[in-house]
Amino acid sequence: MGFRLGYDAAVARKQPQPPPPSRWPIRIAAGGFFLAEVAVLAGAASPFRLPKEAVALTALCGAVALAVLLAAQRRTIVLPGGRLALVLIALPVLQLVSALWSASPLRSVDSALLAFIWVAGILWLATLGAGGRHGLFVAAAVGAACSVLVMLLQLAGVAVFDFAAPFTNARLSLTGLTGNPADLAMASVLLVPFLLTWGEASSRRWFFRALAILFALATLISQTLTGIAALGLVMLVWLVQRRSRRLWTTVAALGALVIAIGLAAGLGDRLQREASRVRTGNWYRLFSARGDGWTAAQQMIHDHGALGVGAAAYTHQYYPSRLAWLTKNGSTGGRDEVASHFQWAHCDPLQIIAELGIPGVLWMVLFGWAVIAAGPRAGPILPLTAAAAAPFLLLHYPTHVAVGLIPIGLCLAHTIASDQLQQSIDWHRARVPVVIAAVVLAAAGAFWQLRRVAVDVWMGGLELRLSMVQNQDPETRARMGTAVESQILPRLGRLGVDGPALWRTLGRARLLRRDAASAESAFRTSFAGWPHEDAEFYLGLSLNAQGRRNEAVAHLSRVCRTNPRLVDLIADDSLQRTLREILDTY
Repeated sequence: MGFRLGYDAAVARKQPQPPPPSRWPIRIAAGGFFLAEVAVLAGAASPFRLPKEAVALTALCGAVALAVLLAAQRRTIVLPGGRLALVLIALPVLQLVSALWSASPLRSVDSALLAFIWVAGILWLATLGAGGRHGLFVAAAVGAACSVLVMLLQLAGVAVFDFAAPFTNARLSLTGLTGNPADLAMASVLLVPFLLTWGEASSRRWFFRALAILFALATLISQTLTGIAALGLVMLVWLVQRRSRRLWTTVAALGALVIAIGLAAGLGDRLQREASRVRTGNWYRLFSARGDGWTAAQQMIHDHGALGVGAAAYTHQYYPSRLAWLTKNGSTGGRDEVASHFQWAHCDPLQIIAELGIPGVLWMVLFGWAVIAAGPRAGPILPLTAAAAAPFLLLHYPTHVAVGLIPIGLCLAHTIASDQLQQSIDWHRARVPVVIAAVVLAAAGAFWQLRRVAVDVWMGGLELRLSMVQNQDPETRARMGTAVESQILPRLGRLGVDGPALWRTLGRARLLRRDAASAESAFRTSFAGWPHEDAEFYLGLSLNAQGRRNEAVAHLSRVCRTNPRLVDLIADDSLQRTLREILDTY
């Protein structure tokens, strides 16, 4: 008997063991997550958010395709299961279907494809072991820490980036590597739950605790009240989970120190301003003009309630909806800055209702039910992440930017994995066509992201060239306008959702060379493709340049009603006075 057992053990040792799973997909995703926190393309139209999204999506495309290829080699594939996975899969399908009635079908299709990549990435993350997801979290956290360090340099007076337009206040200049202090605070706070849970199980706890303190400090220095509220909720939930008096004392001491540093960096002045607004009932300023986005969404729900305006069509319908709400309520906008447009509603649930209507409401109910049902098995990370995300979901847009989606996606992947409903399937048939399809789709997705970035850099360059000659002599402006127009015309029909924005740039180039009639045509074409404030504003200017004063006043009074600060951009003093008189009558 003993001889037999020894023989069996020897045979087992001689049998070839399956190779350990390759970590290259994880390395690709980790590199993408790190770069998504730090990527900046100076001079692009969207120098911060688009490069981050593009690099994260490209990394996910490559990682998922390579994971499928490796699964085909092993002849075994692991598929996640559970209610939450099914609900996530339903989202891009719903977005794609909404293109049938969308106010901007191309945007809806683009949104569905982007969501498909994110969902595929989350489902792949759910098939990894806990160690793999921890490594991806560390990559994102290190990238976010780099962004925070850049913000600290800016706080010290170091000009890290050369921005063409001045900031309306010193706080907004604290961009870090995310683009604005609110995005930086969101990127920081959403990673804190992982530091407090996964970091505690690490042998390098000091490192994760230092990062948690750094992110808390960054949130306070950014003076982002939404971030401060989210951070407070996270710490409260964590302390309740731990139930340790010693921990309460330690956190209180460290919190007092961090708050003192934040107050010294300007947080105290921000709190005093907001307290004054509360006392005077100035809720519009308290919420930083978010009411513009909320009222536009409210109008969309009123006008398109059953099915919504279509996925990602909020930005397309923002201006007409905001104008309709102001007209219905007999009021004017109250922005303190020239920027008028809202790409997102600054309330993700409200935007889902505005874009997807009743189907969107049902999807959110199913999503909430699936998350709550998985809660007991997901451990402490799920309630902590929910506490961190809730204020941003209601007052910001974490599901629209990569620095928000990466930590949310990691938490959802962990929650799906905790259901333990994964299926390991022997894969013998159709491996070659599936692998080919995965590689082709991944290559197409990566090329799409590269093209988005290239177009954005090109369009940003055009805008920069136009702005550089604004104060030059007429001959120089005319030459630049002609040069920009010669670049735009051959590409106008090939840029899809970017077409209307390109028509606006073309109109501005024609205004530079004093061809107001051709500029009018460009702005009308742009407005027909995307009813944007800038298109109507410049349309009014081009009509005024042709001497068609009444038509110009009709258009300019509409757009300046949404933001009276736009009147300051008009050089014609007589036209300015006329518009101010009209706005005073509203």
